[in-house]
Amino acid sequence: MLLRNLQLRCGDWSIRSLRVNRHLQPFDRVAPHTHRHGQLLLYLRGRGEQEVGDKKWSVGAGAVFFIPDGKKHAFRETGPRRAICLVVDLSGEGPRRWGFRKGFLPAERMAEVRQRVAGMGAERSQGLELSAGSAALLVLDLCRRACEKGGESIVSKSSVVRRLERVWKIDEQGRWPGPKELALRVGLQKDYLNRLVRRSCGLTLGQWRARELLRHVELDLQKGVRISLVADRAGFQDQNYFSRWFRKQTGLAPSKWRK
Repeated sequence: MLLRNLQLRCGDWSIRSLRVNRHLQPFDRVAPHTHRHGQLLLYLRGRGEQEVGDKKWSVGAGAVFFIPDGKKHAFRETGPRRAICLVVDLSGEGPRRWGFRKGFLPAERMAEVRQRVAGMGAERSQGLELSAGSAALLVLDLCRRACEKGGESIVSKSSVVRRLERVWKIDEQGRWPGPKELALRVGLQKDYLNRLVRRSCGLTLGQWRARELLRHVELDLQKGVRISLVADRAGFQDQNYFSRWFRKQTGLAPSKWRK
């Protein structure tokens, strides 16, 4: 979709190229593969499963992965829409020392990235490589910061997240549980559960809920369900408030996202 050969260098980090793919290549969804250079993967849209080595992680919009050179990895799509991934090819001692990292970019940062990437597409014919370079450095900086909180120790899906997934079901009134109800269903105090979830995946309990709720909202929109009905199913009585919430999560209004 978009390709920039950059050859930028900042300290011991080098950015070889930046591209946006829908999704990577057919073999990425079938067999693990390696590269002679490091990669930064930032998922802009879609859902799936990212494999790195012998571990797997659920992927949604905002998922960040730093993958060292020579590390086997693969992606398998699970959502109804084709995944869109921003890929930055890296080289130098910095990425090698940084190693494998996983993180999550919040909605407001994702909106910033989308805006810069869209600007790069508009400027492609003008050959404004400085703009592309600054966008690539911004993405690298934001994603590094997103992964720093998790530190070097990266773990796969924890038991507390699996417990949350098991109780993430609509109630008899057709409503999705809020943070307090989730804590009750799991059998833990809300503050304690919030700390466990943050430690496990870098999200607060409320952010985890918003991510899961967004997945169901996106499915309804993909199926062509009326926006007013989608809002009601998601527990929003005010459609305008729902639209603001959706824009905060994705950077787009529901009507524009569906196009």
